[in-house]
Amino acid sequence: MTPAADSARVKRIKYWILGLTLIPGTFLLIAGFTRHGLGYLTGGALIFMNLVGTERSVRAFTGGGGTGRVAAALFYLGKIVVTGAVIAVVLIREVVSPLALMAGLITLLLALVFDIFIFPVDKGKSNNGEAKEP
Repeated sequence: MTPAADSARVKRIKYWILGLTLIPGTFLLIAGFTRHGLGYLTGGALIFMNLVGTERSVRAFTGGGGTGRVAAALFYLGKIVVTGAVIAVVLIREVVSPLALMAGLITLLLALVFDIFIFPVDKGKSNNGEAKEP
């Protein structure tokens, strides 16, 4: 795949995560399942923010020099700590349902599966349609 195709796929996956998070989460809140809706929305929001943060860290790490790489690595580690802290706080205070939180976190996997099925990658052909040589 080309960098443009990779960028397009990441952008589509972000939209998939948003859709797979907002639609069911909103319906759960409207139906009166507050803890479940908040858990699902929290999980989806964490996954979305982690994807955005990881994307920025990778771009900074691959494009930057020595200081940029160190800053990107520190940002990435900080992102992991913040994610763990948010999950711990909402579970300890019993603000959200643990199963709904897990379901929200799984939206990344669902987004990947849906995107791959709808936009498959043909690795057997080159950009001009000819078969690639091994």
